[in-house]
Amino acid sequence: MSRRRPSLLSVPTTVAVTVAASLALTGAGLPAAGAQSARGVDTSTALGFTTSPRPTAAPPADTSRPQILRVQPIEGRKVLADVWSPSMNKAVPTFLILPPNPGPAPLLLLLNGVGGGEDHVGWAYHTDYQDFFADKQVLVASPEGGRFSLYTDWQRPDPVLGVNRWHTFLDDELPAALAGGYALNGTRGVIGVSMSGGPALTLAATSRHHYAAAASLSGFPEVSTPFGRAATTAMVARGGGNVLNAWGPPGDPAWVTGDPSHDVERLRGTALYLASAPGNPGPNDHPEIGSATFSIGAGTELASDLGTRHMADALRAGGVPFTYDRYDNGAHTFALFNRELRDSWRVVGPALGA
Repeated sequence: MSRRRPSLLSVPTTVAVTVAASLALTGAGLPAAGAQSARGVDTSTALGFTTSPRPTAAPPADTSRPQILRVQPIEGRKVLADVWSPSMNKAVPTFLILPPNPGPAPLLLLLNGVGGGEDHVGWAYHTDYQDFFADKQVLVASPEGGRFSLYTDWQRPDPVLGVNRWHTFLDDELPAALAGGYALNGTRGVIGVSMSGGPALTLAATSRHHYAAAASLSGFPEVSTPFGRAATTAMVARGGGNVLNAWGPPGDPAWVTGDPSHDVERLRGTALYLASAPGNPGPNDHPEIGSATFSIGAGTELASDLGTRHMADALRAGGVPFTYDRYDNGAHTFALFNRELRDSWRVVGPALGA
């Protein structure tokens, strides 16, 4: 029998943190500015979103099947592949880090945050992840797209954010396309950060495929609670979208299905890793007073920390094994995310056999 997430928030805590999350995610009271930060703060939701979508290869003759349209070398074993998505009727540029050895390798989906990488904030821009994976026998795939999408399949197109079928793309289309061009051994893992942390766990919980490992780095795993609804609604709204187009009104079952902290039994058998920090900037976060790190990264990480702790409580109550690193300090920056990625590997790596 499955065990569902207990009710964990008191009314005062719900109100206080919901307000904090909404301010952090929407940037209320803050001036508009570009999304990038020299310090790698994921500021897209708070400072105004800017994007310059990559030009991609022309659509294929057969648009009904997922396929790789074009591969461009970047540096070393890092390449950029245009992957056709039939469900979204478009090509999705996807950074790949190829494994060091030619033999079959597991597939690791390494997802970006709220801007989907289209804002030039992400693993490829603010970390040395290529060096980290240099000696690891794994094919790493990081799609560039899905801004404000929650990486889920939306019930209907959104007037601003368009057609979002990201669960289908990540779970079916991308792996099928990659298998046509690279040697994969059938083992899968997924790591999400910030906006994509919860969806990474949901992917493992709801997929018809088995994920050997799933990790949420400073993510927002709660969805269907009042706090979760407030946080996800604010996130999507900051991008100009309407979350009701994703999961319907609050009573719609899709909210519960998309909440990995609900019915955690779905995650049994997957190696799980969670990480978060309380939001107080650490020495690597450059916490100048008035900086984006201090005013945005701190509050956003505080909200992530609350949701992640509740995810941990739900897993613990359900008797589902997991590993949780809750740091003493850290704001919502890539200084923290980079640390979390490395620490996650003691769980993710062995599960993938990489």
